[in-house]
Amino acid sequence: MGVNEILIQAIEQSYEGILLTDLDGRIFYANAAVEKISGEPLSSIVNHTIKNMLDGGLLKESTSHVLKKNPLTIYQKISNEKDVFITSSPVYGDDGEIICYIANYRNLTSLNNMFEEHLAYISLNYLELERLRKNLTQTEGLISSSPNMESVKQMIEKIAKTDATVLIQGESGTGKEVVAKNIHTISERKSSAYIQINCGAIPENLIESELFGYEKGAFTGASTSKAGLLEVANNGTVLLDEIGEMPLHLQVKLLRSIQTNEITRVGGTSTKQLNVRYIAATNKDLKQLVKEGKFREDLYYRLNVVQIIVPPLRERKEDIPLLFQHFLEKFNRKYNKNLQVSSGALKLLKEYTWPGNVRQLENVVEQLAILVENTLICEKNLPLEINKQPAYQNNKEAKTLIEVVEEAERAVIGKALGENSSIRKAAKALGISHATLLRKINRYKI
Repeated sequence: MGVNEILIQAIEQSYEGILLTDLDGRIFYANAAVEKISGEPLSSIVNHTIKNMLDGGLLKESTSHVLKKNPLTIYQKISNEKDVFITSSPVYGDDGEIICYIANYRNLTSLNNMFEEHLAYISLNYLELERLRKNLTQTEGLISSSPNMESVKQMIEKIAKTDATVLIQGESGTGKEVVAKNIHTISERKSSAYIQINCGAIPENLIESELFGYEKGAFTGASTSKAGLLEVANNGTVLLDEIGEMPLHLQVKLLRSIQTNEITRVGGTSTKQLNVRYIAATNKDLKQLVKEGKFREDLYYRLNVVQIIVPPLRERKEDIPLLFQHFLEKFNRKYNKNLQVSSGALKLLKEYTWPGNVRQLENVVEQLAILVENTLICEKNLPLEINKQPAYQNNKEAKTLIEVVEEAERAVIGKALGENSSIRKAAKALGISHATLLRKINRYKI
């Protein structure tokens, strides 16, 4: 195949439209791309002038604009509502005379779409870069847009740069553990151990040995020596969760360990030097416990070097839609669903007081992800204490008494689980046994 034939094939198969016009403006050639862009057969274009096409309705006269005269650049809207961009320039012969004009015929709508995609791509890259930059110091898992939570984030970033002891206070379920983990994660100790100790979950007769460890023979059954959790956390961070539950007689030993960064194992005589950063968290009023003689004043002030108060969810309602969407995406992935939430349901969610805070919200979202069969979560799908409407008013078909009771029971159990840190505590609050609650959780798939 010769060069001329290759050239003709290339022009014919070009993605961009190409037009050739004579000196009178009559089109004598158009490639296949022109037909594709215009949606008109080439017979309506070739051998016609611009005036012919305007008269025939192929071009819309009112939309024609000359953007540039050299080369001649025209914006035009064609009959199929597409925007086209035409750039025309003369073709000279060997004698320097103009023999015809060549025009590039572009689909401006397509170009605009490509440009928008390009801008979106740039934007995504920029946002990703910003996210990566911020993640060098930014908090993770604290999803919020409310001013009071933003101040908490700022506190975290300041505190993380130090080894100061921190007391985190807030209602149950507000995210105190997340705050503590963030302090560790963005601190210089991030590559070392992070040990979370729930002072209320360890039996009182075991908590000392769990915290401080024990030597062989320290008590019946101590056949070997064992390092305590404080020792395991050496060079890292310890979260003393529910510090208000710490038995009074152990508070003296804990105070000494925090002050000196030394521990003595149960049954041991020698001390071990540690390098541990202490964070304490509680949902109780420690000042009141001090007044009641249930918490040592000196330990309270030793822990309260820096204080962070995590606000309850009812005081940061702006965060509810963000948190709901975050948990919905999480449980959509877990249960292989594609649920969305209606604006009406979000309105009710924002109006609810959330006594169990973020933990309760997460439990409600998981419950909805399991139970809702449609793709949209509506008001009628919400638990009764949020919807505040009797079950029979939310459904066109009347429900049986058993169905109403089961729905109410499911809602009450969900609320109790959200307001309590363990199933055992939730069972106690509900006035039923641990085994009964477990059975109901399995039955209702909560």
